[in-house]
Amino acid sequence: MPTDMTRRERVLAAVSGGPVDRAPFSFWYHFRLEDPAGSSLASAELNFFRRFQPDFLKVMHDIPYQLPSGVAVLESPSDWAKLSVLDPYKGNFGRQLDALAQILKGLGDDPPPVIDTVFNVFAQAEKISGKKTLQHLQEDPEPVLQGLSVIADSLAAYAQACVETGLSGIFLAVGGASYSIMSEEEYATTFLPLDRKVLDGIKNRAVFNVVHIHGENIMFDLVSKLPCNALSWSDRASGPPLSEGKKRFAGGVIGGINEQKCAEQTIEEFISDVRDALAQTSGRRFLLGPGCAVPTPKTEAEFEMWDKRISAALRELESFDYQW
Repeated sequence: MPTDMTRRERVLAAVSGGPVDRAPFSFWYHFRLEDPAGSSLASAELNFFRRFQPDFLKVMHDIPYQLPSGVAVLESPSDWAKLSVLDPYKGNFGRQLDALAQILKGLGDDPPPVIDTVFNVFAQAEKISGKKTLQHLQEDPEPVLQGLSVIADSLAAYAQACVETGLSGIFLAVGGASYSIMSEEEYATTFLPLDRKVLDGIKNRAVFNVVHIHGENIMFDLVSKLPCNALSWSDRASGPPLSEGKKRFAGGVIGGINEQKCAEQTIEEFISDVRDALAQTSGRRFLLGPGCAVPTPKTEAEFEMWDKRISAALRELESFDYQW
C-alpha cells in the first residue's frame, strides 16, 4: 500500500481506482458571507482549509448568476430572449474567479485539488425565473430554450476559465434530475445535453470533475453518464447506497456523511456511518464526504465538534484494511 501520498495524489488515485494510503475526505458548508465572493470568500475558504485540512477543497459559489441590467427576474417566457452569453472574467463570474486565484495563491506550492461549485443550467434557471422554468417552457418553449442555451454557454465558458485559473475541475451541482420535479424524458431531452455542454469543454483538461445529483428520487443512471471523475449524491438521506452507486458508475463515489443528521450525531454515530461507507466500498474508488452541504457551524463548540469528527474519521480511514 502506498504511504505518505500528497492530497492531490490521493484524490486522483481514488477516482481512478488506484491504491491509496487512505481514502480521501472533504466536507463543505455555506459561509453565509455578506459579500460571498472576492477576498471575503477567499479568506473564509483558506481559514476553512487550514483548520480542517481536507484532501480536496470544494469552493462555495454563492454569488448569483448575473442578469442583464434592469432585469431582476425572468417573469415571462419572452424575458428569456433577453439573456446573452456572459464574459466569465467580468461581473459576478469575474469576482468568483478572483477569489479562486487568491485561494490558489494562499494554498502555496503543493495545493490540494480545488474545484468550484457550478450550479447547472436548471438550477440557475430556477433562481432567475422564480422557479418558473418548466411553466415557461410549457407556455412558450422557443425563447426559453434559447435562454437556457445561453446559460449553458455562459457556464461552459466559466468552467473553462476555472481550469485556466488553475483549478483541478468543477463541482457541477445538477438540479432538476429528480422524478419529483420532471420526467426522465424532460431532463434527458432538454437539460442533460446542456449539462453535458458545460462539462465537454473541460473534460480533457480537468483532472477532477465532480457531478453532484441534488435532491431525492434522482435519475442516477441518466446523470451518471455525464463526463466526470467522481459522482456525489445524498447516499445516506435519499439513496441509492454507495455500494449500489459504485456498481452503476465507474469513477469515484463521494459520500458516507449524512448531511441531514451529522450536526446532531454523536462521534460514535458519525464514525458508524464512516465505517459502513468503508465496508460498502472496500475503501476503493471512495471519497468520504457529505451528500450535500452540512449545516453551517456558528459557535466555537460546533467548530470543535467538527474537529473531533474529522480526527476520528481520519483514524478510521487510516486504520482500514484496504487489501490492495
